[in-house]
Amino acid sequence: MVNDETVWELSVRREGQRARLDTVGDLDLDTAPKLLTEVVKQLDAGVTELVIDLTELAFIDSSGLGTLVGCWRRAQQAGATLIVANPNDDVSMTLEITGLDQILPIRDEKQAA
Repeated sequence: MVNDETVWELSVRREGQRARLDTVGDLDLDTAPKLLTEVVKQLDAGVTELVIDLTELAFIDSSGLGTLVGCWRRAQQAGATLIVANPNDDVSMTLEITGLDQILPIRDEKQAA
């Protein structure tokens, strides 16, 4: 689980044309630009499939939500696929309340395994 002192961590695993971005902590006004910057970097490097894994995401605010949409739009413009994976119950509820669950491609990889 997320350590109370962890504000934000982002790790990237790249396999060929695919990249997986694992998030830990809070996706908010301070940290959202870091996610967008990494997504743009991966798209510029030729990635065609991006997975943003929210398994360890503790909190998301409106800035984080807007950034997820921005990442998805940039992926579309680049001809790439973006998947939001494994949101926890709180993040899932936020996505549902805002209607973003109807826009963003969300996958629960834990159930698919």
